[in-house]
Amino acid sequence: MTKQRRVVFARINRRNSTLDMRPFAEDMRALADSRLMTFLAPATPERPARTWYAADMRLAMGDDFMTGVLGYSVMEQKRSFDNDSWSWIKGATEDSDAASQDTVVPFAVDLREHNRWVAFTTTHRIRAETFRPALGKALSTAAQNLGLLPADWECDPVVSQDTVQEWINRHPYVKLLRRTVKFSNPGRDLDEVRAKMRSMQARRATEEFAAYPSQALNVEADAFWDKLQGLETGDARVFMKSREAQGVDAKFDSDLKTDETRIDDYGRDLERGMDLVLRALVVYADTRPSRPAG
Repeated sequence: MTKQRRVVFARINRRNSTLDMRPFAEDMRALADSRLMTFLAPATPERPARTWYAADMRLAMGDDFMTGVLGYSVMEQKRSFDNDSWSWIKGATEDSDAASQDTVVPFAVDLREHNRWVAFTTTHRIRAETFRPALGKALSTAAQNLGLLPADWECDPVVSQDTVQEWINRHPYVKLLRRTVKFSNPGRDLDEVRAKMRSMQARRATEEFAAYPSQALNVEADAFWDKLQGLETGDARVFMKSREAQGVDAKFDSDLKTDETRIDDYGRDLERGMDLVLRALVVYADTRPSRPAG
């Protein structure tokens, strides 16, 4: 059986009060050419400091797409085996600051204004929840250094409506719905929640709907499905709990239910990895519903 890799999909959003934005593809080409898509992630109790780089970015598919590699290097000590004394302990050691197969991953971006989809692979060191903020930070850092506005770029998880519908079909007794919304971009069309966010200069807002004891929310109501808008474009995050017969709640977190697919394993060949991820992204983009700019 052919070994495979996981590919996760996301969307790039440029969030700012600026309504007159340049075309997305134009900004992406400027960022890619700048060689400024790098930032230092400070050390935490769990890991040392590391410098991320987005590199090898190039146009593809008639300039509608872009591919690249995102990753970081790690400081590791390598030990050689000493054949003379037949010993690991006496073997010479050498410090190495380099990337490994687990710390770099290929990605692809759909540059078309209405799309802005991203596809990337994961490793045990670079997971989806690691890649998304890292790419967003790299884009934002380069935009700030170039003086481009808006400079608040984010790589957001996306969940198709079919995925949500399938979960609700299996877990219809939803007792809790929590939604966090961000500004859609460029932010011309504001619903009531986002209008209040703008007046309060808030970056995001969270609202919660809880059913009465021993009851469930009406998942057939239009108001319920209105609260799920934005998952497909990364403009909202939803957490739900459903009451199950066994007494254990079923849970849905849109950050963990993101759209994904599988590709053949590319080993250490990042060039092939970029090509495979690009092909997966092209197929994914063709399945997404058309939508107006924003």
